[in-house]
Amino acid sequence: MKSIYILITLFIIALSTLAGACQRHKNTGVTSPDEQAEIKMLKQEIHDSIRTFNVNFAKEAILKGKNVAKDSDDYYDFVLYDVILLFYMSQPDSMLNNLAQTMDYLSRQPATSRRNQMRIKCLQTKAAYYSQFYLDPDSLVYYNIEACKVAEQEPDFEQQILCLNNLADAYRQKGELAQSAFYYKKAIYLADSAHTAKDNYVPLYGGLAATYTTLHDFKQSKIWLDKSLELWELMMTHEKFNYLTNRGNDYYYQKDYLNCLNTFLQTDTFLRAHPELEWEKYICHSNIVDVYLKLNQPQNADSLLFDNIAFFQKMQSETVLPYLYTQQMELAMQKKDYKQAEQLIQKHPLPEGTKPDHILARLDFLQRYYTEQADWKKAFQYQKAYNELNDSLRDDRVRMRTADLQMRYERDATILNQKLYIGEKETQLLQTYTWLAISVSILILLVLLYYYRRKQMRFKEEQMLHRIVELRMENIRNRITPHFIYNALNHELLTQQQGKPTQLHVLVNLLRQGQNLANVFCTSLKEEMDFIQLYVQIEGEALGENFRYETILEEGIEPEHVTLPSMMIQIFVENAIKHGLKDIPAEIDARMEKKLILHIFKKENDIYIEVRNNGKPLNLQNRDHKTQTGLRVVSQTIQLLNERNKQQMSYNLTEYRDAKGETGCCAQLIIPNNYNFNIN
Repeated sequence: MKSIYILITLFIIALSTLAGACQRHKNTGVTSPDEQAEIKMLKQEIHDSIRTFNVNFAKEAILKGKNVAKDSDDYYDFVLYDVILLFYMSQPDSMLNNLAQTMDYLSRQPATSRRNQMRIKCLQTKAAYYSQFYLDPDSLVYYNIEACKVAEQEPDFEQQILCLNNLADAYRQKGELAQSAFYYKKAIYLADSAHTAKDNYVPLYGGLAATYTTLHDFKQSKIWLDKSLELWELMMTHEKFNYLTNRGNDYYYQKDYLNCLNTFLQTDTFLRAHPELEWEKYICHSNIVDVYLKLNQPQNADSLLFDNIAFFQKMQSETVLPYLYTQQMELAMQKKDYKQAEQLIQKHPLPEGTKPDHILARLDFLQRYYTEQADWKKAFQYQKAYNELNDSLRDDRVRMRTADLQMRYERDATILNQKLYIGEKETQLLQTYTWLAISVSILILLVLLYYYRRKQMRFKEEQMLHRIVELRMENIRNRITPHFIYNALNHELLTQQQGKPTQLHVLVNLLRQGQNLANVFCTSLKEEMDFIQLYVQIEGEALGENFRYETILEEGIEPEHVTLPSMMIQIFVENAIKHGLKDIPAEIDARMEKKLILHIFKKENDIYIEVRNNGKPLNLQNRDHKTQTGLRVVSQTIQLLNERNKQQMSYNLTEYRDAKGETGCCAQLIIPNNYNFNIN
């Protein structure tokens, strides 16, 4: 797993820059303008064809380009395209012959900027040749160093950055991670200094993150992975794949297998939109299998693993297959098929040149396998070999991390000296700009003072508005008018004269409780319901014997623990009685049952309070000016409270129709869960 990605990345980088370099420089031969236009078109077609792996078309275009090109530089541009195509087609002998021809031509010509670009491409491609076909990391590093030396002679910063990036990649392939991190950072520093395009940072951030992941310096790897993610929109397809793979590997090394699995599944989803990336798909599936096995989920790993092995056997990838065979052995052991596991062990020994990480994985499996088989001698041998190799790799990582820290210290010291020098120069200019700075500071101070005063005025205006709303709410709470008191007392006197029991104590309780509620901004639902009960008991007498008041409190609601603005529901009840149930025509009033229903329930953790009546239609109930005044105060109170809450309290008036077809009006108040009623 963990770095089973081959040198195709180097190939694509070399390909992209070769086309750019060849097109940036004008040709200086004797070809005509029409021929130059045709050559330029052919180069672009070849570039696009190789990118899309259209080999046959690229071959024809290269041959045609060689025939058209009269200028030697143009001709060898097409030879270099041929080299890249041969690299892709795995024909190293022909590739090396063409490289030798090009290098021989360049050695016999005077140096120019264009020829230096060609020389750089030759060196980089030769480096990839030795790495890909001979697994020679020393040659990979050597030729990339030579390419950097040539690039330093040119003013093209982007070319220098590319060469440093390739050199850092080469050191990473070789396993010298401290040197790799050094050259990545050197390239980043150069890109910062030259203010190059953002897309130049994509391979630098990604490579540096992968380097620190291998060093197990996860704090640094997270920094550079996060920086890479910021450039997601600038990444090409293979760079997005590299980023996702690096992020998954980082979780893997930290043994955060759940996040690792999620990242690789995200990578698989991403690759489904790019069916041309077949190699990358099976690399991703190999990573997913590895995590499934780590999570002890052999049933999920089974089908993927055998497809992976079939693909890489077809590709004859000796680098990847040993690790996949180890996965196959692990799968057999987790399925308790020890016979198959033993056969696989005998059939697939590790070949020479196997990567240390892959050797470590095989040794780890063997020691666990023979422990389960109670073959303690072999288990001890493999455990000892595992510990020795693991300690060696850990020591190497510690050594390289120490070297990286030393390089970072030296680089920081160099930067500090440069900053001190720059600081001395800036000090000389500081005196010139002192008065200007003072003037600007005074101006800024005045602007800040202006905005501070403006903010203070707004704050006072807001306080005044809040006070107005509070006073309006207090006014609406004091709606038990002398007229209402007179009517209630007159009703009780008539009742007393008729010899019936009076309810003066109810009126007294109503007045006392109303006075208490008028002095507070918020109250509990229980206190509000008690007050409404008293209010309806008094007002209901005037509605006659066919009036029915019902409270529906659904399960799970504790009224004493529900907070709401005081007397807000009373406004809905008062409107329902005065403007909905009273003044109904006599011929209708005599035969209908007047209903007032208070329904309280929960929906998605929010409290819903509904006041329903079967009186006059909604448009008639809502037409009265007093109704509008009460609802306007309700609306202003809610608006005041909502300013301090993300979730908004709301109310609405709708037409009410029950299952029997009876119509009326419904006032609904919705209070969100954990709502803040503090207005200070």
